[in-house]
Amino acid sequence: METSEPDFKKSTLDQKETTSILFLGFTREVAAETQASLVSARITPRCRIISNEHELKGSLAERSWSLLLLGQMQTQSLDFFRASQIIKELNKDIPVILICDQPPNADTHLKLIEEGIQVAFTGGNEKLTVMYIYQALAGLKQRKHWRLCEALLEKAEHRVTSLIDDSRTAICFVRDNRICYANERFHELLGYTDLNDLSGLALEKIVTANHKETLQETIRKVNSGQDRDINVAVDIIRADTTRFHANLTLNSAVYGEQEAIQIDIVQQLSDTEIFNEIDPISGLLNQAGFAKQLDQRLELARKGGHDSFFLYIQIDTFNEITSTSGLVAIDLLLGSMGQLLKGLINDSHTLAHIDDNVFAVILSDPSPDTAKSLAREICLATVNMKLAVGDQPIHTSCSIGITTINESTSRGTEVFEQATTALKQLHDSDKKGNGFNFYKPDQRKPVIGNDEAAVQQVVDAITHNSFKLLFQPIVPLTTEVQLANYEIFLRLITDDNEEVSPTIFMSSIPDDNVLARMDMWVLEECVMLMRQSLDQGKRNRLFVNVTGRTLRNKSLLPWFAEQLRSLRLPADHFVFQISEVDALASPAYYKAFCKALHKLHCLICLKHYGSTSESSYVLGDAKVDFIKLDVSYLKELNRNSMTPKEMAEIIKPLKEKGMQLITPMVEDTRQMSQLFRMGINMVQGHYLQPPQPEMGYDFFEAADEESE
Repeated sequence: METSEPDFKKSTLDQKETTSILFLGFTREVAAETQASLVSARITPRCRIISNEHELKGSLAERSWSLLLLGQMQTQSLDFFRASQIIKELNKDIPVILICDQPPNADTHLKLIEEGIQVAFTGGNEKLTVMYIYQALAGLKQRKHWRLCEALLEKAEHRVTSLIDDSRTAICFVRDNRICYANERFHELLGYTDLNDLSGLALEKIVTANHKETLQETIRKVNSGQDRDINVAVDIIRADTTRFHANLTLNSAVYGEQEAIQIDIVQQLSDTEIFNEIDPISGLLNQAGFAKQLDQRLELARKGGHDSFFLYIQIDTFNEITSTSGLVAIDLLLGSMGQLLKGLINDSHTLAHIDDNVFAVILSDPSPDTAKSLAREICLATVNMKLAVGDQPIHTSCSIGITTINESTSRGTEVFEQATTALKQLHDSDKKGNGFNFYKPDQRKPVIGNDEAAVQQVVDAITHNSFKLLFQPIVPLTTEVQLANYEIFLRLITDDNEEVSPTIFMSSIPDDNVLARMDMWVLEECVMLMRQSLDQGKRNRLFVNVTGRTLRNKSLLPWFAEQLRSLRLPADHFVFQISEVDALASPAYYKAFCKALHKLHCLICLKHYGSTSESSYVLGDAKVDFIKLDVSYLKELNRNSMTPKEMAEIIKPLKEKGMQLITPMVEDTRQMSQLFRMGINMVQGHYLQPPQPEMGYDFFEAADEESE
C-alpha cells in the first residue's frame, strides 16, 4: 500500500518541491509510467502531454517548467529541434532530453547536442530514464542556486559600494596599477578637492620613490594569491607634494564586476589588538584569529592549486574531566594540547583553539595521506599525554573530523559543517572516540534499484506481523458529519524500532506477488478494525491506498469480497484510493478494477488529481466518488501563482458531477477558510492531525466548532 503524502514526521508543505515536466511525443500510458517511476524515486512530478507548437508556447507562458522530455512513440506536429529553439528564443533554462531506445546516427546525434538536446539511450529501461531525469534536475537546481548567488552578490556589492562611499576610512580600488575608484575620505587625506582627480592616476604617483618597489611587490603578491591581506608601511605624497607616513592594507576585491585590489589607509595593529586574537590558555589562535586565517585560505583555494585540509579536533570526555577534576585540570589539558599541536605541526600551518573542547588545524598540504598521518599522530599523542592534578591523573583522547578546502569550497560555514558531519559519523559508528574520519560528500541517488533485502524485509514483516497502521482524519468542511473518515498509512517497523514509509522501500520490490501479500495484510487489518469499530458503535470510513501493481492483482478483490460477506461489513465504508498516474499507466486494469469495486458497492477516490494533463481523460474511464486534488494546487495558491478564482474554475466541473472534493496537506486555518469558500468538501493535513496509531479524532466536536 502506498502513502499519498511524504513522511509524516515532516510537516511543511514544501518538504518536496513539485517538478513540472512537459512530455512531447509520448503516449498517455508511457508518460504515466515514467511519472509513476518518478514518484517511486521520491520525485514529485506534475506533468503535461503536448503535441504542437501552440501547446508548448501556451504551457511555457503559463508556468515555470523543470524539464521537457521528448519521445518517439507518438506522432506530433512539433519538431524536436523547433521545440528546443522555442525554449532558447524565450531564454528559459529548461533541460531537454530525448528518450530513445536506440542511438541515432552520428550526424543526427551531433545536431541534437548542438541544439541543446541531451540524448538518453534507455532501451525502454524506466530506471535508466529516471536516472537521466534526476541528473538533469540536479543540474537545473545547481544553476538556479548559482543565479540566486549572483543576484545576492550583486546586491552585496552595491551595498558595499555605498558603505565605502560613506566610510571614514580612506579607501581606493586599483586595477592594472591605476586607481579606478577612491572615496571622499581618500581624496581628503591626499588633498585632492575634485573627486575625479584620482581616477586613472598611476598608483606610483602617490608614493615616494623609495617605496615604489615595495608597493609593486606587495601588489604582485596579492594578485598571485600568495596573501589575501597584506599590511605595508609607505610614505604617501599629497597633491601639494607634502608627505606623510601611512600604513596600507591591500586585499583582493571586486569593483565594477571585475577583479581589483582594495587599498585602505589604516593604522598598524596595536600590540593589544594582536594579543586579542590569541587564546591565553593554549597559546594558539582564538576563534576570531582563526576566522581571519580561514578566510584567507578560502580565498587562496578558490584560485585553484592551493588545496588544504581542515582538522576539527574535539577532546573526548571533556565534560567528565570538568566535573571530576575541575577547571584547573581543564586549563592544564588545554595548555598541554596547545603545546602538543605546536610540537607536531610547524608554523607554516594554522593552529587554533576555537571552542571549549575544540581545536582546529588548517594543514597547508594537498595530500590526504599527510592529513591521515597527522590525525593519527594527534590521536596517539593525546592518549599518551601524562597529565595529573595533584595525585589525580587526567586521561583523555580526541576525535577528529577532516574535510578538504579547495576551489569548490564556497564558505567557512561549509568547512565547519562538513568537518562536524565527519565527526558525527565517527561517533555514530561503534568507535566513540580516539579516531578520525574524512568527510564524504552525499552520494544519494533516486531509489530505483531492485533490492533483494527489501523484498525479504517485507516478507518477514508480513510473516512476523511487524507492519503498523497509522490513521489520519479527513475532515469535512460542513457540519453534516455522518461518518468518521480516515486515510490508512502503512509503516514498516525495523529492527531498530524505526518506522519506514512504503515510499522508501516499495520501488525496490519487483515482485508483484510480494506486494499483493502486503496489500492483503493491510486489507485484512482494515476489515478487522472495521468490525471492531462497528461493534463499538463507531461509524468509520477507511481510505485505503492501492498501487498500480495492485490493479493487476486479479485475486485481491474476490478475497476482499469474501471478507466483507463473512464479517458482515458495509462495503461503502471502504474507499479505495488510486493515483491518477497509476490509472493512466494501466487504463485497462484501472477500468476493470473500478468496475469490480462498484459491483461490491465499495467507493473510489482518485488521488493526485491534476498531476498530469490527462485528468479529464482518466475521469472518462471510470466513475469515481471522491477526488483528492494534487498538493501542487495548494502550493500554487499559497505562492499566489494561482488565484482562488482560477482554482474555483478548475474544480467547477468536478462539483457539477457531484464528486466529493478533498484537499490534502492543509496547514493552517486561513487555507481551510479559503478552501471552504471555493466549495471544497473535505480537508486533510498535519494542521488538523498528523497520522496517529489510533482513530481518535473528534469529528463531531470539530464540526460544531466549524458551525460556530
